[in-house]
Amino acid sequence: QETQRPTAPERAPVVASLASLPAQSASALSLRMNGDSWVEIVAPDGRTIEQGLVASGSQRHYGNGEVARMVIGNASAVEVLQAGQAVDLQPFRRANVARFTVSSDGSLAPE
Repeated sequence: QETQRPTAPERAPVVASLASLPAQSASALSLRMNGDSWVEIVAPDGRTIEQGLVASGSQRHYGNGEVARMVIGNASAVEVLQAGQAVDLQPFRRANVARFTVSSDGSLAPE
């Protein structure tokens, strides 16, 4: 008896989707921790994606539509990138905590 094995064409969609990841990450929201920082990241459905202390040197990446709200403690030690470009957190900061919402297209607004 012969056993059937997946052929290369059946795996092609997986390879194609992996190949598209760099294009998706170009429009993603990223955090680079240049110092220990506390974060609270909430999804559009209200569930907490991450909450707690994130160590210096860590990075986080989120796709468009994945995040609805962020709170970043020690905001002066965090670099936020949107579509690969640095975001000025000053409009969202009070005391060294940045609070902002993220729309489905990835744009930021004060909370």
